[in-house]
Amino acid sequence: MDNTNFLPSQPPNTPIEESASPSSPGESPSGDPQQQQQQQQLVFLVRGERLPVEIDLIGLREASPVFANLLRPYANEMQGISAASSPIASARPALPREIALPADTNAFAIKAILHCLAFPGQFIRPAPGPTAREFLFLAIEIARYELKGNLFVPWRAWFAAVVERARTAQELVWLVAAAWALGQQRRFLELGLDLMVQHQGRTAAPFARLWVDDEVVKRVLPEGFRSIVGERAAQLKMKVLDLVRHRADDDGCGCGERAELTSDWVDVWDEHGWGSTVPLSDLLRAVEPLAEREATIVADECECMEERVLGPGVVRERLAEAKRQAMICFVCVERAGDHAH
Repeated sequence: MDNTNFLPSQPPNTPIEESASPSSPGESPSGDPQQQQQQQQLVFLVRGERLPVEIDLIGLREASPVFANLLRPYANEMQGISAASSPIASARPALPREIALPADTNAFAIKAILHCLAFPGQFIRPAPGPTAREFLFLAIEIARYELKGNLFVPWRAWFAAVVERARTAQELVWLVAAAWALGQQRRFLELGLDLMVQHQGRTAAPFARLWVDDEVVKRVLPEGFRSIVGERAAQLKMKVLDLVRHRADDDGCGCGERAELTSDWVDVWDEHGWGSTVPLSDLLRAVEPLAEREATIVADECECMEERVLGPGVVRERLAEAKRQAMICFVCVERAGDHAH
């Protein structure tokens, strides 16, 4: 999977492009002999695919403890220690030109990450950025190589951009899995709720259809989340419908716009009530403006609302509370996983 808008073959404004004159023999393109000594071309192997990268080996080792372990047998070579100056160098293998990565490594993601590390501060793109699916692969590799704290891998900007563009339940599943992989609980809570709203009631198929054939999601997203998301979504829809029914059954009050508002609640119930297959997203789009209108306009005009079970502003408050209760946190996932076993 490739995205040429996201990952150019060579990032713009590299030292090679900025060099004012040809480099002297023995110098790097930037004129620094030490930099040239540190820059080495490695070829990473991902399921047979060769990914050549010109990179500062010492910087790569410092960027990630996982890369440090991969390159540890070649520490002397990375520090420029020759065989003549090292009594154990003769027993040490030469710096490898090829390094095999785990079989489940995603070539697109690791290539993007290596480019960020090879050209720190110069990896100007991504516009438009990765897709939701691509970002899931990026998140997996960033977590695997312990790069969440590396400032040269701008995953937070990528995450924000792809969340902004996400529209479908399938995209949200991939982003929920990415949030879990990166340990981002706030994103996990918000995206999980968005997933419930987008998918619940849209089809007769359960949530499991979104990952039944996706081995990557099943490997990353815990069983605990997958086992409770459908239940939480159904509970949320029931709570919203119960609020609509209560308002639609309210007695006739003629204060200000109260009668008109009650009629609007009845219309929402007729269209979205029990037995309706209207998605939760459509239901909330109909309910939330009425709840806001009731709390901010009608409440000031209707004195008798104070005497009702659900007074002014209560529907709006209970909608917000129902959403908070539906959210799935990391602890919820862990507990559900324990129960599943």
